[in-house]
Formats: sequence, C-alpha cells, structure tokens
Amino acid sequence: MEPSDELTPPHAPSRPPGQGPSAWARRLASGVPQGRAARIFLLVAFVDAAGRGIFLAGSALFYTQVIGLTNAQVGLGLSIAGLVGLVCAVPIGWLADRFGDGPVLVALQLWRAAAFLVYPLVDDFGWFLVVACLVGAVEWAAMPIIQSVAGATSEEGSMVGAMAVVAVARNSAYALSALAATAVITWASPRAYVVFVFVNALGFLVSGILLLRLRLPRRATDHMPRERGAKLLPFKDVRFVLLSLTNGILYAHMPILSVAFPLWIVTRTDAPRALVGVALTINTVMAVLLQIRLSKGGDELRGAGRKQRLAGLALAAFCLLVACTGSVDGVTATVLLLLAAVALTLGELWQSAGGWGISYGLAPEAQRTYYLSVYQLGATGVTVAGPAVLVMAVVDVGPAGWIGLAALLALTGLVTPALTRPPRRGAAAAAAPAD
Repeated sequence: MEPSDELTPPHAPSRPPGQGPSAWARRLASGVPQGRAARIFLLVAFVDAAGRGIFLAGSALFYTQVIGLTNAQVGLGLSIAGLVGLVCAVPIGWLADRFGDGPVLVALQLWRAAAFLVYPLVDDFGWFLVVACLVGAVEWAAMPIIQSVAGATSEEGSMVGAMAVVAVARNSAYALSALAATAVITWASPRAYVVFVFVNALGFLVSGILLLRLRLPRRATDHMPRERGAKLLPFKDVRFVLLSLTNGILYAHMPILSVAFPLWIVTRTDAPRALVGVALTINTVMAVLLQIRLSKGGDELRGAGRKQRLAGLALAAFCLLVACTGSVDGVTATVLLLLAAVALTLGELWQSAGGWGISYGLAPEAQRTYYLSVYQLGATGVTVAGPAVLVMAVVDVGPAGWIGLAALLALTGLVTPALTRPPRRGAAAAAAPAD
C-alpha cells in the first residue's frame, strides 16, 4: 500500500507512481500464475532449483575434499557425464511425448534422487564416473520436459510468459541456496560437505512427489507421426536444426558467466577479485527483476527472432567491453566489467525468451517435448564443450579472442530473425510429411 500524504515527511521526495520497493514487489507478485497446476509446478521448480543450487555451490568441495578426487579427475568425469547426457536427452524427450511429461519427469527426479544418495558411498574415480554418468544421463533431458510442462500449465496462453515465471522462481532459489551453501562452507568442517548431496537428493525427491499432484491436460499424441522415419522429422527440418545451432551459439553466455568471465577478471585484469561475486550478483538480481518483462512479445516467431537478435548484439557488446579491460588500470577495468556484466545479463534474458518462443512456435503439439529436446541440443553442446573452447580460444588469446567472439555472436543474432520467417508456400508444401 502506498503511503498517504499525511504520513509522508514534509521534506521527503515523493516517488512517481509505479516506483519504489512496493511497486517492484507488486510486479513480481503479479507474475505468479493463478491456476492450481501452474502454482504447483512453480513450487516444483523452486524446490528443484533450491536443492540443485546448494549442491552446485559446494560440489567442487565435495568432489575434492570428501571423495578425494583431483581437479583433473573432476573435470574429466563431468565432461564424460555431459556427453552421456547429450546422447540420452532426445530419446528421453521422445519417451515423454509417448508416456506423458508428468510421469517421465517424476521418474527423472526419482532417478536423480537415488543417484545422489549413492554419491556419499563413492571413494574413488571409477565409481565417481559411474554415478556421474547416471546423473548425466538424465540431466539434460529434464529441462525440455520442464519447458513443455510450463507451457502446458499456462492458462493465459503465453507459454513464454509461463516459462519466464518458472525461470524467475528457479533463479530466486539459486540465489537463496547459494547463501545457504556459503554459510555451510564458512562455518562447517569439510566432513559436513556431504550435506550438499543429501539436500540435493531431498530436493529431487520432494519435487517428484509434488509432481504427482500435477494434473496436466493430455496432449493429442494420437496424432504423432508413426510412419517409418518419423523420429527423424525434426532433424530433416533444416531451418529447425539451424535455429537450434544459432540458439546454442547464443547460449554461450552460460559458460561465459561461469568460466570465461571469472577467469578473465582474475587472471587478465587489474580489477579486484571480489568483482567476480559482484558480477554474479548483478546477473541474479537482473534475472529475477527483468526476466518476465523482457520475455513479453516472445510468443510470436518473429518477436522471438528479434529477441535473439537483441541477445546477439548485447552479448557482442559484452565481449567488446571485456576486450578493453586487459590493458587499463583497475578502476577503469572495474567500471567496464560492471557494464559488461549488465550487457551479459541482458543477452541472457533475451536469448532465453527468444529460444523459448522459437522452440514453442516450431514444435508440433503431439511431439512438443521431442522437438524441444532436439532444439536443446545446441545449448547442451555449447554447455559441454564451451568451457574448454572459451578458455583456449578466447581467454588465453586475449582481446583478439573476445573481438572474434563478439563478431560470431553479433552475426548469429542478426541471422536468427531471417530463419524464423515462415518458408515460402512451395517450400513448405515440399517439406510437409506425407499422410
């Protein structure tokens, strides 16, 4: 409730309508969905991300100080697990269309809960690799199903808006769980790091149980193509495959934020190391406050394409700002890096909204999760290979590497809107599958 004139101090500056903390709170509250299914799924997303966030914040410590692995073993094991997930994601997406998103997502959550409960029993690299691959096998398959369920629970028709609300819930959970993990790391002994694993397993278990209460409308899977070669339909659509690739390139903001940007700040600039945490905080706060607003207009294919273009240009601006920080003093580098963090986050938010809109718009209802899984391959591939490529081809190269990456991201953003335009009638008719 806005303060009345009688309660406002005589010399206090008045705020224009729609500004101030209470206005921000109202905007965030207005994004909470009204339907029962959507609210349950929002809680599922929050619980899932909270458990996962706590584990991610302390996973490196658990791997090295509890299991006793070297950094090289952790990197190798997680890379192999990522490749396993890359292979398994599409078949699991196809199963979700066949048997229902809800049941398959419940199975994935219970699978991950069981796998993480085994982690504390691991004491060598061999068993670590086995468990990591069991987790990785379903890790990348979950997100397309989450996206499909978010769209199915949207009662207002904006599937991109529904996914934006889910993203805000997940980012909020990640932020809170990171604070909790920091407290454990600060005050607890290394033996307590096993709590990261148990909390993650509990998050998967609780979210799986909550999913059992979710009643999703049954999609018209009886119209799913069953002729020979039907499973390859999304791969035969050249435009769809290219859009998956462009989305994957723009998704480079994830390994940039988690690997390349922190490494550059610490090893190649005179900015304070604490700026790494500040940049992550800026990213989280902006994502929570702006994701819903910047996702508006992303349901139409052309609007989604424009958002991808904005993402490419924003990410290119980020790269150019970072390229200027290697040879300047610490204060100038700090200012440029803070501006770069803002540009990186804007690119992330526009990329997310555009990617959701494109994938929703091009996925047939009967095969939605399968198509979403195929579309996700570009982003998954960049997540798996991106850290190594960015370190070798960008961070180690220096400003020239950032400038080259800026050119790639800008070009990708500019090309994407052209790919979202509907094909000409003759081409569409030729590409349509025969009945």
